[in-house]
Amino acid sequence: ADFTDMAEEFGELGGSKEGTTLVELSVRHINDAHSMIGVHPHQKFTPVTLVPQSSQAYCCCCVPLCYIAIPSGFSAIVTKFGADVPGDLEDKTWSPGFHWFNPLLKVSYLVSKQLIVFDTPVRDVKTADAITVNLDVVILFEIKDASNFVYTMGPMKFDDILRAAQDECLRQIACETPLEQIYDLYGEKTKHVVDELNARFARQAIGVDIKHFTVKNVRIPRAIAEELQDKTLLDVSDNMKQMQVSLDRLKLNNQEGKSKYKEELENAKSAAKQQAEVTISNAEKDTSQVLAQVERDIAEVEAARENDARQIGSAAELEASKLKSQILAVERDAKSKTKAQAGRVTAEARSFREQKLTAAKIEVAKKIANGKRALGEAEGVASAAFAARRAHDAEMKRMEILEQIVSRDLNIATTQENTMRFSEDNHLVTQVAQQGLQALKATFADLTERPFFRKELRPVQEEMMMTGSSSD
Repeated sequence: ADFTDMAEEFGELGGSKEGTTLVELSVRHINDAHSMIGVHPHQKFTPVTLVPQSSQAYCCCCVPLCYIAIPSGFSAIVTKFGADVPGDLEDKTWSPGFHWFNPLLKVSYLVSKQLIVFDTPVRDVKTADAITVNLDVVILFEIKDASNFVYTMGPMKFDDILRAAQDECLRQIACETPLEQIYDLYGEKTKHVVDELNARFARQAIGVDIKHFTVKNVRIPRAIAEELQDKTLLDVSDNMKQMQVSLDRLKLNNQEGKSKYKEELENAKSAAKQQAEVTISNAEKDTSQVLAQVERDIAEVEAARENDARQIGSAAELEASKLKSQILAVERDAKSKTKAQAGRVTAEARSFREQKLTAAKIEVAKKIANGKRALGEAEGVASAAFAARRAHDAEMKRMEILEQIVSRDLNIATTQENTMRFSEDNHLVTQVAQQGLQALKATFADLTERPFFRKELRPVQEEMMMTGSSSD
């Protein structure tokens, strides 16, 4: 933008004022808002509201688009054919950011949401001590309701109202404040001024909130300043002399006090040394007494310990002898019980052995009886079949007798011969007996060779063999 044209425009509206001047600035497009809101033309004018000439976005064919981007840090007042279109903020304005935008709509105003500094002087203010001073005041405010601010006041009218209000409040405060305290008008001491201004603007529904009110500079007339300076220098000189006298007096008092304190320290040192020597001698005496008492206590403890050791040893020996007698008694008791138990076990073992032997003998006798009974029954069953066998056995026994007679060269004598003691060498009888024996053998051999004899004898032999194996 051309700042020269702006200055001329402001001059036509009444020109700039002393200090900060609040103005409304026109911009060509809404996108120029950020580059213009921080500009202060000729360091005098402060833009508060912007009036964009155009707010639409266009495509490459110069066709308006159906959206708009409101710059951050502003609240926008949108109109349609001169009527306001309510937005999404509390004061019915539009918030910063992207919005769908009808081409028939228009952004009429962009109102700054920043904190605005209003720095203006107040001339010829009387203090409580009737001194005329010039004060520079800084006011920090924020626009809370953009619609009321734009339509009710506007920046330039609000500039006049704010100057008048601050002038009135500051003159009232200054007439109650001495010159020396005029620099303290900031912070909590001006909070009532802030509250008063906010209450006044709230009644007028301007939509502005005052944050701070501070006096940043005080300018007094030169003559009064020199007079105050001379008075201050004279006071300073008198104060210096008084302080020097006080310093000399303090030095003298300090020297006297130092010497006195040094003497007191020496006396205290000597007294402490004597007290320390007395304490050391008392400690040595107490130490010797304690050592002697300790030695006596140690001797008594040693004697008591030896006595206790002897008593403990005798008690241990007595206890050991008791334990040995108890062990011997237990051993004797255990041996007697063991012997009795062993005798009882031996007797029980012998009794058990006798019982088992008796039972075994009874069982053997039963088995023998059963075997003999079975053998008798078998012989009874096979008596007819064994008749020839018994006859054969009898013949065999006769043959053995005859063979022994013949082999031993014995003579057979009749009963009468033996009785009468006739001829002992009866060779004829011997020959007859031998011949009869041979004939008997031949007859038996002939019998055994017959088939019917073998057929009848085989079943009997098998039954005898089975009976004998079962008996065994």
